[in-house]
Order: sequence, then structure tokens, then C-alpha cells
Amino acid sequence: MIYLLLSILCSTLIFIVFRTYSRYKIDNHSAIVVNYLTAGVLGFIINGKSISTTEIIEAPWLINGLILGTLFILIFNVMALTTQKLGASVSSIASKMALVIPVIFAVIHYGDALNFLKIGGVIFALAGIYLSTVKPKKVKQAKDKSLYLLPLALFLGSGFLDTFIKYTQNYHLRANGADDKVFTSTIFLTAFSVGFIYVLIKKRSTFLQTKNLIGGFILGVINYGSIYFLIQALSLENWESSVVFPINNMGIVLLTTLSSILLFREKLNRVNKIGVFVSLIAILFISLA
Repeated sequence: MIYLLLSILCSTLIFIVFRTYSRYKIDNHSAIVVNYLTAGVLGFIINGKSISTTEIIEAPWLINGLILGTLFILIFNVMALTTQKLGASVSSIASKMALVIPVIFAVIHYGDALNFLKIGGVIFALAGIYLSTVKPKKVKQAKDKSLYLLPLALFLGSGFLDTFIKYTQNYHLRANGADDKVFTSTIFLTAFSVGFIYVLIKKRSTFLQTKNLIGGFILGVINYGSIYFLIQALSLENWESSVVFPINNMGIVLLTTLSSILLFREKLNRVNKIGVFVSLIAILFISLA
């Protein structure tokens, strides 16, 4: 249970750090690239033993790690673009609703138990996420209708990431957790490599600014923790992935909402408050299931 709580805490801190970026005028992409480098190196340091290149190349999870790393930075950019073009509400709803994909996959592929409490919990979860993030002002209709493919790509991409992480953990990582740190580091270093190539192509001079390096380092430590602790939670006995993912997502929504109120003085409208309450019901249902 402690691993799941730590994953929720780290994921919430990511949103808090992003909120401070605008205050200190930190370049998002530059900090994000540094964040992936930090998280990747941190994993190898925490591993506590020397890892040969041959060991990584011959690892059964290598291809999966490269795919996940590439998708991490691509989907993160899709999230940023969706927020800029269609609004933060659309982006938030699309990414959080993606929890449906790993839950459905877990029931179909892994044979996770399905009962009325779990079904009700998922339904309440989706409703709670929507109500918690909806804003009073409607998103204006974009002139280019193709922009509405962005939320769909974000929804499918986020859901695929969660599902593929669990799939890799089930079939390619050793049960004793010996691969977890190296696997996580490989994902982050792959994301860094892809992001750094973009920096070189675009010749972004802001990359080496001190504030971007510091902001990226802090984010990297937190980001590594969010993924590592989630993988540890998924490895626990008697904890089905169809339970872990919804609770993880709901916990992030609730803790982020509370943090926003206390730290940034954000106000919740009536619909948002209903969403928070519905989310609590969802967590209760899924936990009882």
C-alpha cells in the first residue's frame, strides 16, 4: 500500500512543479529533457551495482523500454499541444479517462475479477474525473476540426502506456524486482535521447540555462519516483492492476485538487466539488471490489 501512496504523492508533485515553471519562466521542453536525463541516471545510481551495456542489450524488456521511452515524450508533447489548442480541461479529461483502457485490458487479458462494485467504481471514476476538471467556460470550437484528433490521441496514448507498462512487468521483468530500476532508467534515458535530438535540430539556446537545469533536475527526481513506485505497487500480491490504476488516478486527482486549493488558492465551483465527492465514492467501490 505504501508504494501506491508514494506513487500518488510523486505524481501530484509533478503537477505542482509544472505550476511553478510559469512563475519562474522555466522553458518547459528544456526542463522536460533534463528531467528525463536526471531520472534515467538516478535509476542506475539507485540500482547500486554496475550494469554492463551487454546486459541491457540482451534484456528481454529492451524493445519494450525503447518503445515506452519514445512514447513518453511524444505523448507528453501531445498533452501540451492539446492544452494549448483546446484547453486544460480537455487535456485533463482525455488523459485521466484513459484509465479505462488498462482496466478493460486487465479484465480481458489477465482474467482480473469483474463484479458490480468494480464496474460501478469505474463508472463513478470516469464521472468523478470529468466533474472534477470541468470548467464553467466552454472550450471554443476550433476552426480546424482536425485538432479534435489530439484528445483522442492523448486518450489512446495514455491508456496504452499504462497497459504496456503492466504487460512488460508481467511478462518481461523478473518477479524479484531485479530489473525494475534498470528498466525504468532505460525508459527515461530513451525519452531524454529523443527529446535531446529535438533540441539539437531546433537549436534551442535555452536548454543550458541554469533555471531550466534546476527545474528539470527537481522534476526528474519526482518523475522517477512516480514510475518506480507504480511498478512496485503493480508487483504486490493480491493487488490487481484493475484496482491499482483507478485508485492511483483517483488519488492523483484528489491530492492535486487539494494541493491546488491550499498552495495556489484555486477555487472549486459546485460541479468540481461534486466531482471530488464522486471520486471518493469511486475509490471506495474499487477498493471494496
